[in-house]
Amino acid sequence: MLTKKRQKKYLTKKEKDLLVQLHAFSESGDSEALHRLRLDLKKVKAFVQMVKECTAKRASKDMDLLKKLFRQAGKIRDAGNMLQLLERFHSVPPEYKSEQDQLRITAAREFHQHAQDYYKQGRKAGRRLLADVQAIRTRCIKDWYAARLIKIAVLLTASGDLLHEARKKIKELLYVQRILPAPLVAGIGLNNDYLDRLQEAIGEWHDMVIIVTTYAGREGADSQAMVRACKEKEAVVRGLAGDFHLRAHLT
Repeated sequence: MLTKKRQKKYLTKKEKDLLVQLHAFSESGDSEALHRLRLDLKKVKAFVQMVKECTAKRASKDMDLLKKLFRQAGKIRDAGNMLQLLERFHSVPPEYKSEQDQLRITAAREFHQHAQDYYKQGRKAGRRLLADVQAIRTRCIKDWYAARLIKIAVLLTASGDLLHEARKKIKELLYVQRILPAPLVAGIGLNNDYLDRLQEAIGEWHDMVIIVTTYAGREGADSQAMVRACKEKEAVVRGLAGDFHLRAHLT
């Protein structure tokens, strides 16, 4: 069983971490603070996904209070990541770099304008999540994991956005494990090393897809090399995804 005490301890820490990173980014624009902020939000969101399946409480509605914060942080992160991805492959023309920098600056400015509202919403979401906590039965948690693994197996046979969705769900399984007691983690029996390698491979493939769809065909871009690299990374994913159900569990 996942006790109320354990959940409250986890949520209290995540609220504190989230607000610290929100303040740090608002004050300094530190990209690492933004990264940690988004990571904390993803972890809480993953936890809420499990909770809403196993209780009659309002956790998913509580999480809605943080949607605007998550989306705006994502806009800033995406603009910065795009340049980093492209520069791995070749030099980026000044005009394109300027375009992405402007997107990032505009998104960051909007974030700072609403920072106080985000802080208040974060505090409010934290209070509501704590108020809605109730103990969760072991059987329900195991059933949630089993259902998620089936969904992931189906998504892994797809491509494009659906394949990327499989990565998100894999990461949710790994995030939620961190709040569970050790005996329950052992009972679920996930092969964490395998799942982490698989989600990482999907992430690398998805990065190449973004490069191809965003930059292929522009002046100076080696489109054939980009497409070839994308296909090679997808082949790695397909190889890892084979026999997913067998490999996802420890033997």
